[in-house]
Amino acid sequence: MTAQDESPSIHASRRIYNVLRDAAAKAVMEEDVWGEFFLYTIPAERVIRHLYHHVHPDTNTCMQNGNRSSYWSTEDTIVKFEKTPFTHGAMRFCYRMKKLSTPPQSASNHRFHSYGWSRASNYVAKCYQIDGRVDTSEEAKAAVRNDIGLQYEANHWAEVFNKRNPPQTICFIRAYAIEFPDREGAPWFAVERYIAGKDSYGTGFIKHNTNAGFRDTEQRRKTPQVFSAHSFYASHGTRLVADIQGVGDLYTDPQVLSRDYQFGDGDLGPRGMALFFQSFRHCTYSDAMGIPVFPLSRNELKHQAKYNENDLTVSDDGDDVSSTATDDVLDSFARMDLNRQRRRSSLLTHRDILKMHIQSSTESESESAASLSAASQKNTVRRSNLTIPEHLRQSKSMLRKTNTRKSPFTNKTRSKDSTDEVQSMLQLATKDAVFDHVSFHRKASGEIRARHSQNDVMPGLVVAPPMIPNDECRANLGVVHYELACLHGMGRFPETISHDDNKDDDDDDMNHDVNSVVFHLAHAASLYHVPACISLARVMAGLDSTVSHLLAQPVVPIDFELAKELLQRAMDAPPSFASPSEPKASAGCLLFQILQNEHDDTNHDYNDDGDSPTTPTTTPRVIMGVLEQTLELLETAKGEAKDVTKHEERLARGGRLAIGDKVTANYAMEGSFYPGVVVEIHDDNDNNGGINIMVQFDDDGSTELLSVDHVKPLIPPTATTQRSVAKQQELDPFGHDDSDEKCTVEPFVLQAELAELKAGIGENSQASILFQQAAEEAMTAGKMKSATKWSLRAAELES
Repeated sequence: MTAQDESPSIHASRRIYNVLRDAAAKAVMEEDVWGEFFLYTIPAERVIRHLYHHVHPDTNTCMQNGNRSSYWSTEDTIVKFEKTPFTHGAMRFCYRMKKLSTPPQSASNHRFHSYGWSRASNYVAKCYQIDGRVDTSEEAKAAVRNDIGLQYEANHWAEVFNKRNPPQTICFIRAYAIEFPDREGAPWFAVERYIAGKDSYGTGFIKHNTNAGFRDTEQRRKTPQVFSAHSFYASHGTRLVADIQGVGDLYTDPQVLSRDYQFGDGDLGPRGMALFFQSFRHCTYSDAMGIPVFPLSRNELKHQAKYNENDLTVSDDGDDVSSTATDDVLDSFARMDLNRQRRRSSLLTHRDILKMHIQSSTESESESAASLSAASQKNTVRRSNLTIPEHLRQSKSMLRKTNTRKSPFTNKTRSKDSTDEVQSMLQLATKDAVFDHVSFHRKASGEIRARHSQNDVMPGLVVAPPMIPNDECRANLGVVHYELACLHGMGRFPETISHDDNKDDDDDDMNHDVNSVVFHLAHAASLYHVPACISLARVMAGLDSTVSHLLAQPVVPIDFELAKELLQRAMDAPPSFASPSEPKASAGCLLFQILQNEHDDTNHDYNDDGDSPTTPTTTPRVIMGVLEQTLELLETAKGEAKDVTKHEERLARGGRLAIGDKVTANYAMEGSFYPGVVVEIHDDNDNNGGINIMVQFDDDGSTELLSVDHVKPLIPPTATTQRSVAKQQELDPFGHDDSDEKCTVEPFVLQAELAELKAGIGENSQASILFQQAAEEAMTAGKMKSATKWSLRAAELES
């Protein structure tokens, strides 16, 4: 079979094998780089090696022992381990270690071991430290396990990437843990092969990007950046592998960003993904890999074009981590460890980053600090006008007259380009996002369109099929666009502020790029992101938004028709997008109040200006439909909250299942998992203390007793969202205000409103029932006056 006949996966595996074989051959030919440290003279120690067997949820292959989820195994071995660390960082110690390679069981002799420890393989062992000593706490051991699992997760997406036949195949170093049972506290260390030397480009260890938007501006290699973007679309937006660093295309110590913050303190979730895509530059390489173009605003693209690959990309803490000065001071491990510390605080340094930019563009440090303080206060206290009933109980004409939102743009002339961009974005917000050939920078024939950059020519690229996002990926893209809008609203990217709209006045209110806020909110809304739809609709209805205090007329004009369309879009978000019901109900509350105002206007012979009567476009039945849908959403939200509570209780039990938990189970051991509920739990004393689960399947009510390995907990989709909000509140120094997504009207008030409308069209029986239900719920809530009123109204309609 020729190379041309090989499948892409076989070809990729062969290339990775060749890379690792060449590296091993080079190591054998060279003298031991650690020979001068005489590790072979150190007494050997017994260790327990903990091996992680990674089974990704996307993988259909069962493990030999029947496991369909990742698990750990152990084995005893011996190592030679230096007594003191040869380097350390802010969080970890790093030690030299030697371990004899284990010969295969089929080997006829063990001649290799005659070389002894002097030719044993070199490893580095890393452990967490506290107060200058090895940390033996359970938290530290869990952190080691998390680091190893994270590296395997990253390597899974590297394997997926390699199957698309990129110009350069990549690989993450395999890692495992060792435990010293004979040492005090039985400490754990993460172990991986020692990497030395330079790559084919003549460079050594390089950090290519981070978890918070930094990308290397010296080597500017494309493979690491394209891989990060590819991991997002390959995982349908649930993962993005960042912190790519290593020698050549052999990487180590990555950070995985996830939709649900599964991967430790450095996992910044969708906000970290947003920071990556804001600095990512599409190229012919990404086009050939089938990666769709991530839309950026006019100001963002102008900023990229202005610096033409020579711009300063700010790292998590405001330092260029690949600078020569840093390299002179820290070795590669110390830089990795410093970055781990930065991972935890990268969202806590926005003010520092903003301060650095402001100081670099002003003459006085004190003036810039004062400007930063003012901007921070405005961004920290981003409160919405939550007095919606009082505010919207005016006619639309009065809202146009008395709108009190104050915009810094009120007395400024905005450029035509800015105005046109905002208008086009607002129209895009109500249309479904389209992923056609243009989205992949291709011609209708599928051929890649040429890019203008002379440095972006890569002959011999294999063109892969487009990675067309499914509904899950579209939903996660919407989240990323919304996070980018919020980041712009916080002033995270001051370099994109357009001076075309502020030529004559250096106003402190102009502390972020409002056009980019609108741009990303609109793209998020086109992807059915409910909070983005609500944010734009509120501004169009004359209310404030928590995303940006600059979203006011004339930036976003008052437009009740478009606001209603966006709110209905939020309520109708497809189930496949897994949007929580509570924000949808919030959209319904606001839509009801706008429609009620319109209906009230039609009841007057003339409008407030004395003009001709308002055209009656809103009927009671339309309002009733919105109220009924909103009440259904509120009821669904209650069920979602219960599911999330059960999920959190299971996590508090250490993940153990309990009777009543919703699960998916391997029906008839055929390999297909179907939803059901746990009805019994049995300890199997004859099977080494294993646990068997009795599952009742939802579709036909049948039951089956399965081992715990074949039963998976069913994680509620809304658990991801609630966990994201909690993580955001923990990490975000600006505060996370989701008050726009909360329903401001009690359900029993909406029931009473619906009852009154039904009574108005003669449906007295249904109206009476609704009034009675509203009265009972109001009484439970302690609203006795309302309860009495509605109870009497129910009795009146019954008579």
